[in-house]
Amino acid sequence: MLGMQMIEHALSELAGRSFKSFLRKYTSSPFKAIVGGTAVTAVLQSSSIVSLMVLAFVGTGIIELQNAVGVIIGSNLGTTFTGWVVAIFGFEVDIENFALPFLAIGGLGMVFFTNKEKVFRTAQFIAGLGFLFMGLEFMKSSIVLLADQIDLSPFLVYGPYLLFIIGFIITAIIQSSSATMVIVLSALSANIITFPFAAAMIIGSDLGTTITTIFGSMAGSAGKRRVALSHFLFNVLTGLIGLILLYPLINFITYTLNVKSPLISLVAFHSIFNLLGIIVFFPFIKLFSRFLSRRFTQEEKHVNQFIKNVPIEVPDEAIEALNQEVVHLLKRVFQFHLRIIGIDSVPFQGSNKLYSDINEKNISQQYETIKELEGELIAFYLDIQNQKLDRDSSSRLNQLILATRYAMTSAKTVKDINHNFKNFERSVNEDILKLVATLKIHQQMMYFDLFKIFDSKNQNTLFEEIAYLKKKNKIQYDSFLEKSYQQVQNGKLGEIDTSTILNVNREIYNANKALLQATKEIYLNNVSASNFDEMPSFD
Repeated sequence: MLGMQMIEHALSELAGRSFKSFLRKYTSSPFKAIVGGTAVTAVLQSSSIVSLMVLAFVGTGIIELQNAVGVIIGSNLGTTFTGWVVAIFGFEVDIENFALPFLAIGGLGMVFFTNKEKVFRTAQFIAGLGFLFMGLEFMKSSIVLLADQIDLSPFLVYGPYLLFIIGFIITAIIQSSSATMVIVLSALSANIITFPFAAAMIIGSDLGTTITTIFGSMAGSAGKRRVALSHFLFNVLTGLIGLILLYPLINFITYTLNVKSPLISLVAFHSIFNLLGIIVFFPFIKLFSRFLSRRFTQEEKHVNQFIKNVPIEVPDEAIEALNQEVVHLLKRVFQFHLRIIGIDSVPFQGSNKLYSDINEKNISQQYETIKELEGELIAFYLDIQNQKLDRDSSSRLNQLILATRYAMTSAKTVKDINHNFKNFERSVNEDILKLVATLKIHQQMMYFDLFKIFDSKNQNTLFEEIAYLKKKNKIQYDSFLEKSYQQVQNGKLGEIDTSTILNVNREIYNANKALLQATKEIYLNNVSASNFDEMPSFD
C-alpha cells in the first residue's frame, strides 16, 4: 500500500497538470470522455485523483454533467490496468531480484534530487515500484504459509456471493480496490480461494471504492453529489452484471479464450465486466444525466456562485473558481457603489450583467451580503493555502485575496457616506444639489469606463485602461474640489455643507482607488500588477 501511494503521488505530480489539460480538451462528447477517463486513470493509477479533477471541472463549468459521467465510468475500466501490471510483473515474473535495486535507485534519487522536482518524482515512482514489488514478495511468501492455517470452508459453503460482500467491506475499509486486487491475487495464487470466489470478491471491491466518494460528497454541492451518485449507481450496475454473468464470463475466459493462468483470468474478468458495464450504460448517458440533474436541487444557501462547486484538492481549478468568485464580489461592490451614489444600474446590464437580486434588499442587507461573500472567499482561500502550490499558483492566490481586501475597503468607504447622500436628497440648497449632480455625472463616466474592463477580452490594453482610470479618478477629484471651493468663495455653502461635500468627494476618490486596485489584482498578472504599483502616485 505504501508503494501504491508513492506511485500514485509521483504520477499525479509528474503528469497531473498535463492530464488535466487532456481531460479538458478531450471530453467534448460522452464517448471521448469515457476514452479519456480510461486512459488517464490507467496512467495515473488512481480513480480518486481523476474523480477530483472531474468534480473541479463540473464545478467550474468546464465539463458538462453527461461528459463528467463518461469520465467516471471510463475511470472504472482504467483502474483494471493495475491488476494487469500486478498479475504479470508481480506473479508471473520473478520480482525478488529487482525489488531492492529499484528501492536503492529510487531512494538515492529522492535524497540527492530534492530540489529537482521532475527527477525527485521519477525517483519516487521508482522507489514506489520497489516497495510494491517487495510487498508483493512478502505477501506471496507469507500467504503460502498461512494457507495451511486458514480455514475458509465455513464461508465457502455459501457460494461466491458471500465473497462479494467481503470484497466490498475490505475495500470500503482500506479504500483501495488496487490493494484488494493484490490481496485477492495472492490468495488465488496460494489456492486459498478459487477463481469464481476471487471474481466475486473483485466485483465487491469495485463497489467498495464508491464509499469514499459518497462520504466526501455529503457536505458538498449538488454537482459534487450528482457525480458521486453517478459513480455509485454505475458501480452497482456493473456489479450486478458481473454477478449475474459470473459463471458465463468465467467459462468464456477459461474455455473460449483458453486462458490457463488463474491470475490472468481474474484480471481479464475484471476488465471484461467493467467493459460490459460501459457498453450497457453508454446509450443511456444523456438520459441518466437528466435524471441526475433533478437530484439534490435543494441547495444550502451561499452567496458564492463558483467556489461551492469545486474541491480544494485540485488547486489549479480551485484558484480558477476563486478568480471567478472574486470577480463576482467586485461586481457586487460595483453595484453597491451605484446604489449608494444614486446611479441607475440599468445601463450597466450588458454581457457582464449585474445581480438583480440586490435591488430587492436595503443598503444594510446588501452590505451584509457582500461581507458574507467576503467571509466565504477567505475561508476558501485559507483551505487552498493548505494545499501544495507551485510559485505561480501561490502568487495568483495572493493577488486574489488582495483584490478581495481592496474590494471590501471600497464597499466600506462608500457605505460610510450613505447617510450623506440621504441628506443631499432632502436638501433645499440648489447649489448643493448642483454639486451632487456634477459628482454623479463624474462617477457615471468613471463607472462606464470601469465596466468596460469587466467585459474586456484584450489583455494587451488592460494595463493602460486601468492606469487611465487611476489618473482620471484624480482629475475628477481635483475638478470637483475646485468647483466646491468656488461655491464656498461665492458664499453659497455653509460650514457644515462645505465639510460634508469635501468629505464625500474624498471618500468617493478613495473608494474608486480601492476599486481600481481590486480590478488591477484580478485582471493583471503579478508582473503587470507590480509595475502598476510602481507608477507615480497622484495623491
